[in-house]
Amino acid sequence: MPGTSLAPFPSVARPDPARPRPPYRFVAALAVLGWALLTVGTVLHPAHADPGSPADAFAEYAGVSRGLWVAAHLLQLGGVAGLVVVAVLLARAVDGARDSAWPRVTAVFGTAGLATAAVLQAVDGVALKAVVDLWSEAGEERSPLFAAAVAVRQVEIGLDALVALLLAVAVLVLGIGLLTAPTGSRALGAVAVVTAGAALVNGATLALSGFSAATMLATTVSGALALAWLLLAAVWSWRRSPTRRQQ
Repeated sequence: MPGTSLAPFPSVARPDPARPRPPYRFVAALAVLGWALLTVGTVLHPAHADPGSPADAFAEYAGVSRGLWVAAHLLQLGGVAGLVVVAVLLARAVDGARDSAWPRVTAVFGTAGLATAAVLQAVDGVALKAVVDLWSEAGEERSPLFAAAVAVRQVEIGLDALVALLLAVAVLVLGIGLLTAPTGSRALGAVAVVTAGAALVNGATLALSGFSAATMLATTVSGALALAWLLLAAVWSWRRSPTRRQQ
Protein backbone atom coordinates (compact mmCIF):
# COMPACT_ATOMS: atom_id res chain seq x y z
CA MET A 1 0.00 0.00 0.00
CA PRO A 2 1.59 3.22 -1.03
CA GLY A 3 2.42 5.59 1.76
CA THR A 4 0.16 8.57 2.10
CA SER A 5 0.71 11.78 3.97
CA LEU A 6 -2.04 13.71 5.63
CA ALA A 7 -2.16 17.40 4.93
CA PRO A 8 -1.91 19.43 8.08
CA PHE A 9 -5.00 21.20 9.21
CA PRO A 10 -4.92 24.89 8.55
CA SER A 11 -4.05 26.86 11.63
CA VAL A 12 -6.96 28.75 13.04
CA ALA A 13 -6.25 31.93 14.89
CA ARG A 14 -7.70 31.69 18.34
CA PRO A 15 -8.80 34.84 20.04
CA ASP A 16 -6.75 35.81 23.04
CA PRO A 17 -8.60 35.53 26.31
CA ALA A 18 -10.14 38.78 27.36
CA ARG A 19 -7.74 40.74 29.49
CA PRO A 20 -9.29 41.75 32.81
CA ARG A 21 -10.18 45.39 32.98
CA PRO A 22 -8.43 47.49 35.63
CA PRO A 23 -10.68 47.75 38.71
CA TYR A 24 -10.93 51.53 38.54
CA ARG A 25 -14.50 51.69 39.82
CA PHE A 26 -13.65 49.52 42.78
CA VAL A 27 -10.62 51.68 43.51
CA ALA A 28 -12.80 54.81 43.36
CA ALA A 29 -15.37 53.35 45.76
CA LEU A 30 -12.65 52.13 48.12
CA ALA A 31 -10.96 55.54 48.10
CA VAL A 32 -14.22 57.23 49.12
CA LEU A 33 -14.75 54.62 51.85
CA GLY A 34 -11.21 55.08 53.16
CA TRP A 35 -11.68 58.85 53.18
CA ALA A 36 -14.94 58.51 55.12
CA LEU A 37 -13.48 56.12 57.69
CA LEU A 38 -10.44 58.30 58.32
CA THR A 39 -12.57 61.43 58.59
CA VAL A 40 -15.12 59.95 61.01
CA GLY A 41 -12.44 58.27 63.12
CA THR A 42 -10.49 61.52 63.40
CA VAL A 43 -13.60 63.51 64.33
CA LEU A 44 -14.54 61.00 67.05
CA HIS A 45 -11.04 60.98 68.55
CA PRO A 46 -10.76 63.40 71.51
CA ALA A 47 -8.28 66.13 70.66
CA HIS A 48 -8.95 69.12 72.92
CA ALA A 49 -6.17 68.57 75.45
CA ASP A 50 -2.51 69.08 74.61
CA PRO A 51 -1.19 65.62 73.62
CA GLY A 52 2.27 66.73 74.70
CA SER A 53 1.02 66.98 78.30
CA PRO A 54 0.32 63.40 79.47
CA ALA A 55 -1.67 64.44 82.56
CA ASP A 56 -4.03 66.67 80.55
CA ALA A 57 -4.34 64.17 77.70
CA PHE A 58 -5.02 61.23 80.01
CA ALA A 59 -7.66 63.19 81.92
CA GLU A 60 -9.46 63.87 78.64
CA TYR A 61 -9.14 60.26 77.52
CA ALA A 62 -10.55 59.01 80.81
CA GLY A 63 -13.74 61.01 80.20
CA VAL A 64 -14.44 59.16 76.96
CA SER A 65 -16.32 55.87 76.96
CA ARG A 66 -14.25 52.85 76.07
CA GLY A 67 -16.63 51.90 73.27
CA LEU A 68 -16.29 55.28 71.59
CA TRP A 69 -12.52 55.24 72.01
CA VAL A 70 -12.12 51.79 70.46
CA ALA A 71 -14.56 52.63 67.66
CA ALA A 72 -12.66 55.79 66.73
CA HIS A 73 -9.37 53.91 66.47
CA LEU A 74 -10.87 51.01 64.52
CA LEU A 75 -12.34 53.50 62.05
CA GLN A 76 -8.93 55.09 61.64
CA LEU A 77 -7.39 51.67 61.07
CA GLY A 78 -10.03 50.96 58.45
CA GLY A 79 -9.19 54.24 56.75
CA VAL A 80 -5.50 53.39 56.65
CA ALA A 81 -6.35 49.97 55.22
CA GLY A 82 -8.43 51.65 52.53
CA LEU A 83 -5.57 53.98 51.63
CA VAL A 84 -3.08 51.10 51.38
CA VAL A 85 -5.35 48.91 49.25
CA VAL A 86 -6.13 51.86 46.97
CA ALA A 87 -2.41 52.54 46.53
CA VAL A 88 -1.62 48.90 45.74
CA LEU A 89 -4.51 48.40 43.30
CA LEU A 90 -3.89 51.73 41.61
CA ALA A 91 -0.21 50.93 41.14
CA ARG A 92 -1.04 47.58 39.52
CA ALA A 93 -3.78 49.03 37.34
CA VAL A 94 -1.61 51.86 36.03
CA ASP A 95 1.40 49.63 35.46
CA GLY A 96 -0.69 47.15 33.48
CA ALA A 97 1.30 44.23 32.08
CA ARG A 98 4.73 45.91 32.21
CA ASP A 99 5.62 44.11 35.44
CA SER A 100 7.60 47.04 36.81
CA ALA A 101 9.23 47.07 40.22
CA TRP A 102 7.46 50.12 41.66
CA PRO A 103 4.04 48.46 42.20
CA ARG A 104 5.79 45.72 44.19
CA VAL A 105 7.67 48.23 46.30
CA THR A 106 4.41 50.08 46.92
CA ALA A 107 2.78 46.83 48.05
CA VAL A 108 5.66 45.85 50.34
CA PHE A 109 5.90 49.17 52.19
CA GLY A 110 2.12 49.62 52.20
CA THR A 111 1.62 46.19 53.76
CA ALA A 112 4.31 46.87 56.34
CA GLY A 113 2.71 50.21 57.17
CA LEU A 114 -0.73 48.65 57.54
CA ALA A 115 0.60 45.89 59.80
CA THR A 116 2.36 48.47 61.98
CA ALA A 117 -0.83 50.56 62.05
CA ALA A 118 -2.74 47.54 63.38
CA VAL A 119 -0.21 47.17 66.20
CA LEU A 120 -0.43 50.92 66.85
CA GLN A 121 -4.21 50.74 67.27
CA ALA A 122 -3.85 47.76 69.60
CA VAL A 123 -1.54 49.85 71.78
CA ASP A 124 -3.33 53.21 71.46
CA GLY A 125 -6.88 52.04 70.89
CA VAL A 126 -6.96 49.30 73.55
CA ALA A 127 -3.96 49.15 75.91
CA LEU A 128 -3.56 52.89 76.56
CA LYS A 129 -7.26 53.37 77.26
CA ALA A 130 -7.26 50.43 79.69
CA VAL A 131 -4.30 51.79 81.67
CA VAL A 132 -5.72 55.34 81.65
CA ASP A 133 -9.04 54.07 83.01
CA LEU A 134 -7.24 52.21 85.80
CA TRP A 135 -5.29 55.38 86.61
CA SER A 136 -8.40 57.55 86.72
CA GLU A 137 -10.29 55.11 88.96
CA ALA A 138 -7.42 54.48 91.37
CA GLY A 139 -7.25 56.06 94.80
CA GLU A 140 -4.18 57.63 96.33
CA GLU A 141 -1.73 55.16 94.75
CA ARG A 142 -1.99 56.56 91.24
CA SER A 143 1.63 57.30 90.51
CA PRO A 144 2.62 53.78 89.33
CA LEU A 145 -0.39 53.63 87.01
CA PHE A 146 0.41 57.07 85.61
CA ALA A 147 3.98 55.95 84.94
CA ALA A 148 2.62 52.84 83.21
CA ALA A 149 0.34 54.97 81.03
CA VAL A 150 3.27 57.20 80.08
CA ALA A 151 5.29 54.12 79.15
CA VAL A 152 2.49 52.87 76.91
CA ARG A 153 2.34 56.36 75.43
CA GLN A 154 6.01 56.17 74.43
CA VAL A 155 5.37 52.87 72.65
CA GLU A 156 2.48 54.55 70.85
CA ILE A 157 4.74 57.39 69.71
CA GLY A 158 7.31 54.96 68.36
CA LEU A 159 4.73 52.98 66.41
CA ASP A 160 3.08 56.14 65.14
CA ALA A 161 6.41 57.37 63.78
CA LEU A 162 7.06 54.09 61.97
CA VAL A 163 3.56 54.04 60.48
CA ALA A 164 4.10 57.52 59.06
CA LEU A 165 7.52 56.65 57.63
CA LEU A 166 6.45 53.32 56.07
CA LEU A 167 3.32 54.75 54.48
CA ALA A 168 5.31 57.75 53.28
CA VAL A 169 7.68 55.48 51.34
CA ALA A 170 4.75 53.55 49.84
CA VAL A 171 2.96 56.72 48.72
CA LEU A 172 6.22 58.25 47.46
CA VAL A 173 6.97 55.25 45.23
CA LEU A 174 3.37 55.24 44.02
CA GLY A 175 3.60 58.94 43.20
CA ILE A 176 6.80 58.46 41.21
CA GLY A 177 5.16 55.60 39.33
CA LEU A 178 2.10 57.71 38.53
CA LEU A 179 4.36 60.48 37.25
CA THR A 180 6.38 58.21 34.98
CA ALA A 181 3.93 55.53 33.80
CA PRO A 182 2.44 56.06 30.32
CA THR A 183 -1.10 55.63 31.67
CA GLY A 184 -0.47 57.45 34.94
CA SER A 185 -1.48 60.89 36.10
CA ARG A 186 0.95 63.72 36.70
CA ALA A 187 -1.49 65.62 38.92
CA LEU A 188 -2.32 62.59 41.08
CA GLY A 189 1.34 61.60 41.19
CA ALA A 190 2.44 65.10 42.21
CA VAL A 191 -0.08 65.20 45.07
CA ALA A 192 1.10 61.75 46.17
CA VAL A 193 4.73 62.92 46.27
CA VAL A 194 3.80 66.02 48.29
CA THR A 195 1.69 63.87 50.66
CA ALA A 196 4.61 61.49 51.11
CA GLY A 197 6.94 64.39 51.88
CA ALA A 198 4.59 65.66 54.59
CA ALA A 199 4.31 62.14 56.04
CA LEU A 200 8.10 61.82 56.14
CA VAL A 201 8.33 65.07 58.09
CA ASN A 202 5.56 63.87 60.38
CA GLY A 203 7.34 60.58 61.07
CA ALA A 204 10.65 62.32 61.72
CA THR A 205 9.18 64.86 64.14
CA LEU A 206 7.31 62.09 65.97
CA ALA A 207 10.51 60.10 66.39
CA LEU A 208 12.56 63.11 67.50
CA SER A 209 10.16 65.16 69.61
CA GLY A 210 7.06 63.07 70.36
CA PHE A 211 3.73 64.87 70.42
CA SER A 212 5.25 68.34 70.23
CA ALA A 213 3.64 71.40 68.64
CA ALA A 214 5.72 70.87 65.49
CA THR A 215 4.59 67.26 65.32
CA MET A 216 0.93 68.18 65.67
CA LEU A 217 1.27 70.69 62.83
CA ALA A 218 2.98 68.08 60.65
CA THR A 219 0.32 65.52 61.55
CA THR A 220 -2.47 67.92 60.61
CA VAL A 221 -0.91 68.81 57.26
CA SER A 222 -0.05 65.19 56.46
CA GLY A 223 -3.54 63.98 57.34
CA ALA A 224 -5.24 66.69 55.30
CA LEU A 225 -3.10 65.89 52.27
CA ALA A 226 -3.82 62.17 52.61
CA LEU A 227 -7.56 62.84 52.68
CA ALA A 228 -7.28 65.13 49.66
CA TRP A 229 -5.27 62.53 47.77
CA LEU A 230 -7.88 59.86 48.46
CA LEU A 231 -10.62 62.06 47.02
CA LEU A 232 -8.52 62.90 43.97
CA ALA A 233 -7.74 59.21 43.49
CA ALA A 234 -11.46 58.43 43.66
CA VAL A 235 -12.33 61.04 41.02
CA TRP A 236 -9.48 60.06 38.69
CA SER A 237 -10.20 56.34 39.00
CA TRP A 238 -13.91 56.82 38.36
CA ARG A 239 -13.18 58.79 35.20
CA ARG A 240 -10.83 56.05 34.00
CA SER A 241 -13.40 53.30 34.54
CA PRO A 242 -15.01 51.88 31.35
CA THR A 243 -18.56 52.85 30.50
CA ARG A 244 -21.33 50.31 30.09
CA ARG A 245 -21.18 50.57 26.29
CA GLN A 246 -17.48 49.80 26.34
CA GLN A 247 -18.14 46.79 28.51
